[in-house]
Amino acid sequence: MSGEPRYVYWVQLTNGFGPQAKSFVVIFECAWPTTADIDRELRQHGVVSGSRLETVDDGRGGRLIRERKGFMFGVAGLIAVQPYHKACWEPEA
Repeated sequence: MSGEPRYVYWVQLTNGFGPQAKSFVVIFECAWPTTADIDRELRQHGVVSGSRLETVDDGRGGRLIRERKGFMFGVAGLIAVQPYHKACWEPEA
């Protein structure tokens, strides 16, 4: 990860249409500090890119980051974006 600040969000999306539609959640990390910034990026470019975080419970009320994968989402299928309420961290290399 680079030295630039990163922010973590809870992103709820839907996949499919009608009765077969399924919603799912992604813990998403990006450089945008607020949901208003994410909204602005979606309006201007149609997508937001960052990382999908694979995390596990750290036993202390937070989440340990096990892996980052490149991820982007757009307005199609987007249900909600909100700041993630648990601290996410990774061990020092």
